[in-house]
Order: sequence, then C-alpha cells, then structure tokens
Amino acid sequence: MPSPAPQKYVEAMILKNLWRRKTRTFLTTLGIAVGVASVVALSAFGEGMASGLEGIFSSTEADLTLGQKDAVMLLISAVDERLGDEIDELPGVAEVAGTVVGVVQMPESPYFIVVGEEPQGFMIQHYKIIAGSPLSGRKQILLGRITAENFDKEVGESFRLNDVTYRVVGIYETGVSMEDGGAVMSLDDAQGAFDKQYQVNYFNVKLKDPRQVDEVKKQIEAGWPDFSVIRSGESTQETDIYNLYRSFGLFLGIFAVAMGGLGMMNTTLMSVLERTREIGVLRAVGWRRRRIIIMILGESLALGLAGGVLGIALGVGMIELARLSPQVESLLGGVYKPVIFIQAIAIALTLGAVGGLYPSWRASQLAPAEAMRYDTGAGVNLGAMGRATARLVSGNALRNLFRRPTRTLVTLAGLGIGVGFVVALIAMVDGIRQTFTELATLGQVDLMAEQAGVSDASLSVIDERTADRIAARPEIKSISKIVLGFSTAPGLTYFMVFGLDPAEPYVDHYRIREGRMIQRSGEIAIGRFAANGLKKEVGDTLRVAGESFTIVGIFENGQAYEDSGGAIILKDAQRLFNKRKQVSFLGISVNDPSQAGEIARQLEREYPDIIVSEAEEMTERMQDFATTEALLNTLVTLIVIVGGIVMMNAMLMSVFERTQEIGVLRALGWRKGRVVTMVLIESVALSLLSGVVGIGFGMALNSLLAMEPTMGSFLTAVYTPKLFAQVLLLVVALGVIGGVYPAWRAAGLRPIEALRYE
Repeated sequence: MPSPAPQKYVEAMILKNLWRRKTRTFLTTLGIAVGVASVVALSAFGEGMASGLEGIFSSTEADLTLGQKDAVMLLISAVDERLGDEIDELPGVAEVAGTVVGVVQMPESPYFIVVGEEPQGFMIQHYKIIAGSPLSGRKQILLGRITAENFDKEVGESFRLNDVTYRVVGIYETGVSMEDGGAVMSLDDAQGAFDKQYQVNYFNVKLKDPRQVDEVKKQIEAGWPDFSVIRSGESTQETDIYNLYRSFGLFLGIFAVAMGGLGMMNTTLMSVLERTREIGVLRAVGWRRRRIIIMILGESLALGLAGGVLGIALGVGMIELARLSPQVESLLGGVYKPVIFIQAIAIALTLGAVGGLYPSWRASQLAPAEAMRYDTGAGVNLGAMGRATARLVSGNALRNLFRRPTRTLVTLAGLGIGVGFVVALIAMVDGIRQTFTELATLGQVDLMAEQAGVSDASLSVIDERTADRIAARPEIKSISKIVLGFSTAPGLTYFMVFGLDPAEPYVDHYRIREGRMIQRSGEIAIGRFAANGLKKEVGDTLRVAGESFTIVGIFENGQAYEDSGGAIILKDAQRLFNKRKQVSFLGISVNDPSQAGEIARQLEREYPDIIVSEAEEMTERMQDFATTEALLNTLVTLIVIVGGIVMMNAMLMSVFERTQEIGVLRALGWRKGRVVTMVLIESVALSLLSGVVGIGFGMALNSLLAMEPTMGSFLTAVYTPKLFAQVLLLVVALGVIGGVYPAWRAAGLRPIEALRYE
C-alpha cells in the first residue's frame, strides 16, 4: 500500500478543494465576514460607550470621588453642594470640586453630554483648550473638538442648548470621545440648565498627599455615612454597567457562532457529500482517518480565518463610515483595542471549528469500498423524470428539501437561531413597552408629562410650580406628582423608588396585601417581589439611599417594575434624590377624556420644557425606546444579510447537486420561469420552516430568561400579531433573497451542458 500523502499535499488539497467551488467558498466566507464585522462594529460601540463614561466619571485629576450612596450610576446621583465645603475642611484635603453632568437630546446627537464645572476649580484643567480661552463667567460654553466640527461652530459664535443661548469661548480636547463630543459650562449655568439648584452629581476630591487616600476615605465614610466614597480607578457597581456595554460584541459573537457555525457546517457537509467517491479513493490509497479529518477541518478553518480577516476589514469600514454621522461619532473614540480584533479572529476560528467538526468526522468514517460506490444523486432516470415532471413544479417542494435531510435540518437550525433571536428581542422589547404603558396608565390618568429633551426617562425633572399651574386649569380634573429614583439593595440589581403624595389619585391603584399604604414621612411600602428578594416583612426597616424606612405595607400590583420596588412619601423622595420642589413625571386626569389629545398639545405649546402624551402612547415618544428600535432594526438587517447568505448557499448546493435533473426538466420543455418558480418555492418553503423553528426557539429562550431570579421579572415577553407578521415578512425576505441567485443560475443552465455535468 502506498505511503500516506505528505503534509504539503494535504495543504495543497485544502486550497484546491476550496477553489473548486468558488461561488460557494465566496458566499460562505462572506457570511462569516458579515457576522465578524458586526462583532467588531458593535464591540467598538460598546467599548466607546464604556470608555467614554469611564473617562467622564473617573478623572485622573482627583484622588477620591464622592456621590450619593446606593445610586446606580453617578449620572443619576445627587448631592447637596454644601457638603463640599464640609469635606474641604478635612486636614488631608487640598481641594473639592463639584460636578454636574446632564444628558441632552438634540437633533444632531440624541445623547449629548454637558458637564458643569467650577471655572476656578482644579477639574477644569482636565479640558485642554486648543482654541479660544477657558471659562470666565456665566452664559459661556466650551465645546469639545468633535462637537465644534459636527455643529460647525467656532470661538465667538453662539450655541443654543435647552432653548438658552451661550457664547462659545473655547474649544477643548481631552481624548475621551464622549467628552470631546459634548460641552462644558460653568457649574452655576449647569445647575440652572438641569434644575439642580444647590446640588451636584458628585464631588471630586484632591488630596494634599495622595498616599493618605485610605485614611481620608475612612474619615469621610465615618463622618458622612450616607454617601459613597470611591478611590480613583476603584471597581464599583458602575464598572459592572460599563462591562455590560463591552459585552455587546461578545453577545453577538455567540449568536454568530450559533448561526454562522451551522451555515459553515452546511457548506462543509455538502463538500463532503459531493466528494464522497474522492474520499473513498484517498482512504483506499492509504489515507488514515486522522488525515481526512485534518483536510476537511483545515478547509473549514481556512474559510473561518479568511472570513475573520475580511470581517475585520468590513468592521473597520463600518466604523469609519459611522464616524461620518454626528449622532454616533462621540461613541467611537479609542475603539481599536487589540481585544476587539482578537475576539473577532477567535470567533471566526470557532466558526470554522464548529462548522467543520461533524463533516470531518463523517468523512473519516466512510468505508473505502462504500464511498467509491456512492451515488451523488446528480444522475437521473429520464423515464422517471418524465413521469414526475408535473409534480415537481410546486407540490413537492418539501420532498425536494428533504432529499438531503441533514443539509436541510442544519439550514433550518442555523436560520432558526437567527430568527429566534429576533423573535425573543422584539417580544422582550414589546413586553417592556407594554409594562411602561401599564405603569403610565395604572393610576387611571389620561396624560403623562415628562421633561422635554432628555435622552433617558430616569433623568426627567419638572418644576413643581409647573404642576401647580397645570392643576389650576379648568379642563384638568386632578394631577399626581411622581418622583422616580433608583437605588441598590442586597439581592436586587435595581430597586426602583416611587415618591408619591398619598392625597393624590395615582396612589389609589396600589393593591396592599399586607399592612397599609404609606401615610407619613419615614414609611415605605414595598412590592411583593422586593419583599421576597430582600426577605423583608411589615415592621422591618429598609435602608434606601442611605436612610432607614419602616416597612408599613406590602403591595402586589402585578406590574414588575412596581412590585420589585417601593413607594415612599413624595417629600422624602425629593429629599433623598435631591429634587427639591421638583418631580420626575406628572400624571394628569382631564374632565373630558375625549379631549385629552388636544389638551396635551395645548400644554406642550404653553410649557415647552415638558412633553405631554396620552398615557397609552407615552412610550412612542421616549428616546429610550427610539434607541432600542434602532438597535433592533440593526439586528434584523444583520439577520437578513447573514441569513440570506446562508439560504443562498443552501439553495446553490441544491442546484449544483441537481444540475442533471434540471437539465432533464429543461430538455422536457420546462421554461426558465418554471425552473425559477420551483427553486424559489423551495427556498421560501425552507425559510418558512425556519420561521416556525425560530418562533419556537425565541419563545423558549424568553421562557428561560424569565426564570432568571434577579432580572427575570423585568423581561416579560409579549407576542403580538404584529410580531408574527414581522417574522413572516422576515422569513419570506430570507427565502426570496436566498433563492433569487440560485434560481437564476438554475434557469440559465443549458440542457445539454447540464446533462453532461459531473
């Protein structure tokens, strides 16, 4: 028996085999590349967001940062500015600087960061002036380099923010993308712009001797136990949120491995099937099973690596293209980190390994004698084909699909996973939207008002005087003031706190199961989910944002966000979250509900600093959901591209395999249109089956997520007719996109050439 082929011959065969089917190799590589490009791009967005926020809230100029205790993020922290003077008197403290951070929704940028700093404080040195001069007074503003470019502003020009005009006195650059895509104003101006009179988000503390940081930290914690003190660079719960942003690309990578790996497996499996006789010959001349595995797995890994390299190039191109948009440029600074590219190549190689394992094992198990007798299925019986002609137009699409059941099932699984992710995410977002709509309408209100121009509903601030003026209007029946705050608690990722006035009607919807509803300061009623998670009962005490409250009642409203939080007196919430004479939302009831829409428009014209929506339509105008919709649309686009490529690959394989059969059909008189119809019907039938699999997978995935103990109750999925219509449209699009080129190719086969096809 001849000796085994040398390793160089194996490598040459790997490249030769890939080149034999150029179209299939290109499509498979492109499918991997699109998935990897998406990983690179979304990882870059996540890294840009995380590093940008870290750059804002963790300054190298400060040794310590002091914020509101139990605040989920410094962005929603609120601290009395008088505390800064008290901290400044400590022996080891050199300087204390208060900072206000606000997020403004602007047409050019939905997440525009504005920072308020004391012009004479040490933190202003963080902003390196590259044009103009530093801040020196009120109604002045510094623009980041990216902002100045995107808004086409120069020193000396005016800049409008929240309907207030500021004069641009300087342009700065820090190297932090979100800062360079934002603006800086004086602390006094920022307090006025964001309704934080006598408040700051946090304090930065500079020490006389940085070596005393631990000692000073202990002094502050002992003297002011209601506030949190963080060392520069110290990991916190906020760091966990930043890492969540960074995990976006990894999450997509898992999706890409699942969907793309099965697509790769399909391609490699088809290559094995059509080369069965060849593999039998190799086994007969002495190739061991291991060498067969190396060859097939090598082909798959080569495809994965090529797709990874191409995907990185496409991803970088997508990022650079995105930089042209002012809305996202500030989120993409410093994104080219080695870990992103390492992760992309690792995912691509994993795709190759996952896609090649089963086909290589299957090829290695072929017995030489049986493999050499293998019939590829390309040959056909003319008489049998003549009798089957009429049946093959449309009625037997499923029969044609399951002539190669392994290939069809692998394609169904790959596309089903992609469609399933879309189903799961859309159902989850619809569930969250419905939950917020229920939250808005639970108090039997007709209208809900929030601050205009905020990118996040949790940052909404409305002056109480506005509420009083609206309540005095004759068409208004009642008004309920609501303060929304977030805190943390052991066993709960987020503890949502509602500040309510017991005398106002919104509180009436709370269904108390134990104890009673809040009546006075220092009391709290908590939801059933929160009570179970915190292991609390009526009569126990609970610390919220550094203060102790007595639990007087446990309610169960059937609404996840309320049942996992608590309700306290409005004045207590305003004090805890530093919203003096301010509220987050207004629940408005009108005398004539049929006029609610017109009243909402009148209120917006009269009070331009708020937006007023009919309660059941509130989420339609929230920037939070607009951003989520944009992400979903991106994911659906990705599914269409990758899924269309996977489908096209599968149908091309089917056409290649049945070339002689199609030649017979053309010889028997089938027109090109009839062949196109046959292939498209099969493609759409396969995609519809994938849709059924995807719906099942998506619903199962949401059921598993709902069982997660800490966040599961927030992830209630809602399956609407609109969702199923979207899925139907998606899978039909996949079928058409994936079937058009194979159908055109099949119709273009000449009968004589097709009959001679091997």
